[in-house]
Amino acid sequence: MCITGKTGYVEYQGKKWRFLNQRSRDWTHPYEYPPEPGGTLTNSGCGIFGACFAVQKMCGKEICVEALADFSCANGGRGDDGTDRPMLLKAMQEKGLAKEYGFQYNFDGLLNDHDALWNTMLEGGCALCNLRVGHIVALVDYREVNGEKQLLVIDSHSESADSRVTNFVREVVDGSEVIYETKNEAGLVTGSQTVYGMFWVPLSLPKDFNLLHPVK
Repeated sequence: MCITGKTGYVEYQGKKWRFLNQRSRDWTHPYEYPPEPGGTLTNSGCGIFGACFAVQKMCGKEICVEALADFSCANGGRGDDGTDRPMLLKAMQEKGLAKEYGFQYNFDGLLNDHDALWNTMLEGGCALCNLRVGHIVALVDYREVNGEKQLLVIDSHSESADSRVTNFVREVVDGSEVIYETKNEAGLVTGSQTVYGMFWVPLSLPKDFNLLHPVK
C-alpha cells in the first residue's frame, strides 16, 4: 500500500497516524506571503503539515490543515520562505490553541540543544525541526538502539531519499511509502520513485528545533 493522494493512514506500533502528503498537487489551498502571491500548501506548507503532525502526537486530534494555514497567515506565521515557526507557535500559545491541542510552547525560538530535545521527548513532548535547511518536519517518538539515541520523523515531503538526509536514515516505516513522478530537465515524465514519509534518524541530525511540551 502506497500513499498517492493528499492523505493516507499509517499504522505503526499500535498507533494510527494521518499522513499529509505534500507531494500531492491537490493541496491547492492558498498559503501566501503577500509580496509573493501564489503560494499554496503544496509549495510552501511543510510547517503547517508538521504542526498538524505535532498536534496529533500531543492530543490525538486530526485538525483542519487549511484552517491552521489561515490562522498562520493571519497571525504572522507566514514568512518569506514558508512558515515562521516561532511566530506561529507564539500565536498558538497566546491565543489558546496550544492548550487546546495539548501542548505548551515556551517562546524559546530555534534551538540546537540536543540534550533539551531528548529530554522533551522523554517527557512526552515533540518538536518541529529541520533535517536539512529549508524544510520542516515533526519529531514524534524516540528510542535507543545499540546505544544510539534515535527520533521518529514524520515528513510531509517524504525526503527519506534526499541526498542530505538518506545516509542518516536508520529505519523506514512500512506503510508510509509515497510514489511520485520524476521528470527530466524538459519536464518530461521519465519514471517514478518510492520514498518514505516516516523514518528514524539519529538524535544528532535535527537542527533548529522548536520544543513542544505537554500542558502542565
